[in-house]
Amino acid sequence: MPTKHIDEDTWKAIEKEMVKAVVATQKPIKDTFVLKKLIEIGLKNVTEKDYKEWGK
Repeated sequence: MPTKHIDEDTWKAIEKEMVKAVVATQKPIKDTFVLKKLIEIGLKNVTEKDYKEWGK
């Protein structure tokens, strides 16, 4: 599986989401699953306007 560097602040945010998911489901969830779902949601919601903003 391809991997890319994720900065520490972003990874901490992902870990917080993982804790929320575990508390909500009351079941263990792998961090890679949470990361995949967060990416999928982001991809569905990103817009061309976002890309233009990033390019500034």
